Amino acid sequence: MGRFETSAEFYRFREPYPAAFFEAVAGRLGLSKKTRMLDVGCGPGNLAIGFAAQVGSCVAIDPEAEMLRVAKELAAEDGAEITFVETVVEKLDCASARFDFVTIGRALHWLDKTDTLAVLERVVADGGCVAICNSAPSESPVNAWAAKFRELRRAWSEDPDESRYRIDGDAWFAGSPFVKRDEVAVAQRHSLRMDELIGRGLSFSVTSPAALGARRAQFEFALREALDPFAVNGMLEEEVVARASLFCR
Repeated sequence: MGRFETSAEFYRFREPYPAAFFEAVAGRLGLSKKTRMLDVGCGPGNLAIGFAAQVGSCVAIDPEAEMLRVAKELAAEDGAEITFVETVVEKLDCASARFDFVTIGRALHWLDKTDTLAVLERVVADGGCVAICNSAPSESPVNAWAAKFRELRRAWSEDPDESRYRIDGDAWFAGSPFVKRDEVAVAQRHSLRMDELIGRGLSFSVTSPAALGARRAQFEFALREALDPFAVNGMLEEEVVARASLFCR
């Protein structure tokens, strides 16, 4: 069983990427139907699906079969044409593949820097760009519940130190052919159900159903009890900021 097998179905509840985010990045880079895209560590396909309409072709890779199953379902629902491949980036068959646009979302901290950069140097075309993407709650007062959510996740996790997940993109690409060209940030406010936020909690590998085991029901109850004071009729408001750091060669 892969690390993310039991959390894959809940990844759709992570902080979303607004449609305006994909449009902004596409406009900044001049993406077109001639653009060849690669999504590394695609997970449930959020980035691949969001950019599919902005590019000519898209290959999305992930080592977790269950993630790809979910991604294929969501892509089919969206009508997005994407080629999904079960592989780690180090084993990507790149003998003839060349891409103009590469995305890496919530996966950079799982990648071996040396091996991944070596692959990117081979597969990214001259003038191509790598976008390091993330979407997270803003500092808006509307997200007052977010601190309690993070506190509970850490309290229930057997690995509460999340510092390893925060990667400095500038340092990661230092000394490589990829130079930071720009950064795109798009904010969006939306409503979400309590059940969706519970699902988000289960999407993290350290609080996945497999990690929690028999404690899952207690974890879900604790989240509901702590977050209910912030909800109105079972709904919470959230403002997210989606960001893309663009490193081009």
